[in-house]
Amino acid sequence: MAVERERETGRTCPRLVIRDAMVVSGRGTPAEGPMDLVIGGGVIQDVIRVDPVTLGRYPSGWRRPEGDYVIDASGMYVMPGIVDTHAHIPTDPSRCGPDGWDYAYRLWLGHGVTTLRTMGFGNEAVLYGHRRQVKEDGTVAIPGLVILHGWPQPSRFTPAQAREEVRRAHEAGADGIKLLTIEPDLLEAICDEARNLGMPAGVGIHLALNSEVDAATASNAGVRTIEHTYGIPEAAIPGVQNFPPVYNEMDELARFRQSGYNWSEAERYPERVVGVLDTMIRNGTAWNPTLSVYEANRDLMRAQRAVWNDSFVTPRLLKNWSPTPGVHASFHFDWRTSDEVAWKEKYRLWMKYLNVFFDRGGTITAGSDAGSLYTLYGFSMVRELELLQEAGFHPLDAVKMATANGASVLGLNDRAWGIRVGAPADLAVVDGNPLENFKVMYGTGVERFLDDRVTKVQAGGVRWTIRGGVVFDARALLQDVQEYVRSLKA
Repeated sequence: MAVERERETGRTCPRLVIRDAMVVSGRGTPAEGPMDLVIGGGVIQDVIRVDPVTLGRYPSGWRRPEGDYVIDASGMYVMPGIVDTHAHIPTDPSRCGPDGWDYAYRLWLGHGVTTLRTMGFGNEAVLYGHRRQVKEDGTVAIPGLVILHGWPQPSRFTPAQAREEVRRAHEAGADGIKLLTIEPDLLEAICDEARNLGMPAGVGIHLALNSEVDAATASNAGVRTIEHTYGIPEAAIPGVQNFPPVYNEMDELARFRQSGYNWSEAERYPERVVGVLDTMIRNGTAWNPTLSVYEANRDLMRAQRAVWNDSFVTPRLLKNWSPTPGVHASFHFDWRTSDEVAWKEKYRLWMKYLNVFFDRGGTITAGSDAGSLYTLYGFSMVRELELLQEAGFHPLDAVKMATANGASVLGLNDRAWGIRVGAPADLAVVDGNPLENFKVMYGTGVERFLDDRVTKVQAGGVRWTIRGGVVFDARALLQDVQEYVRSLKA
C-alpha cells in the first residue's frame, strides 16, 4: 500500500498464550471462560479452563502457562477466524485503486476474517501467487485463500471441453469452480469432473432469474453451494416468473427491480419452495445467502451514508458505487420507493425460508460478496452476522455459519472443529462480547457511556486476528487502511 509508514505484518512466535478469554467455540455451544489458550506450530495445543470460583486463579498445584508472546484477553471474547465464503479480490486498479488487493486483505484481517473463498474475477493466476506468498512468508497480511476458478463467460463448450477446462483449472491449483448460469449438460459434466478430481471446495453457482438451470437442477447436478437469493424461488414457480413483456435481462436496473418480486411470487407455492429446499438438503447442497451485499436495495440512503465510507473507502471504490448506467452493480440511478418496498418484502420472505431450510437440516454459510453495492471488505462480513441474527438465528448459530460451517463446506475439515485442541490456530480476539452485540466487531468500534452516564468512550473492534498462529494487530491493519485512503484523497 502506498503509505509512508512501514507496512504492518504479522508476529510469529514459537509459543503464544492468550489469557483470561471468554471462548466461543464456533460449534454452536455457549461461550465459556475465562480460559487460557496455548498455541504453537500453528495449532491450538491446549485450552485450559481457569476456575472462576477462585476469581481467575488456577486451582492449587497448577501453574499458568507461559509463552514467548502473551495476549491479555481479559474482558475479551475469542472466536474462530471468520470464513468469508464469497469473496472477490480487487486486483484490478480500476476497482479500488492501486494495491487494491492489499487494501482489501487488510480490511478482512482487521475484522477477524482468516479465510476467503474467492469467486472468480479472471484473476486466479494472481491469487495463486498470493497464496504462495503466505506459504513462503506467513507474516504477510493475506488471509488463507480457497481459490475457485471463474468459469469463462460466455461459455461455449461441449461437455467434453468443459471437463478439460475443469482439469486445466485443477492442474493450475484451483480448489473448485465458480459458475454463473450455464446449460444443464455442461453443469453436470463440470460437477462430475470436479468430483472425480477431488476438488475440495467443489462447485459454487450464481443462478440467474431466467436460467434454464434453477436451484433444484443445480443441486441434483452436484453443486456444493447455491449463492445469493436466486434459483430457489424460481424453481418453485410453475413456468417462469411474471416478467413484463418489455423486460430485458441485460438491463441491470430492470433485472434488480424484477428480482424484488421473485420470493413474493414463490410464496404463492410454499409447498413447492419447501420441496426445493428438501432437494438441496438431500443432496448436501449448502446455501450461501450473502444477505449483506443486496441490503442497499432495501434502504439505499443508509448504505450511501455508512459511517465507514468517509475514512475506509477509497475514492475509486466510491466512484464505482455511484449510480452509473452501464457500470456493473451501479444501477441505483432510478431506484424508487416501490423498489425498496419490494426488496424489504423480499428480505422478509428470504429470511423466512432460510429458517425453514435451517430447521429442516440445511447447511447455511456466511459470505459477503463485498466490493459492490456499497459493501466494504471486512465491514460487510460483520453486517452479514447481524443480518443472520435479524433473520432469526441465534448469534451462536450465526457464528457457526460464519466459521465451522464455512470451513466444512470448503473442505477445510480441521477448521470445522472450531476452537479445540489440535485445531488450526485461526482466531479473532474481539474487544467485547459479539454474542451480545455484533457491532463490537466493526473496525469503527462502538461508543459507550461509563457508569457516570457522562463520560463517553470508544471501544470494540477486533483486537487481534490470528491466522495459522501468526498474530496480526487488527487495529494497526485498519490504521494502515485509513492512511492509505487519506493518501489517495490528497
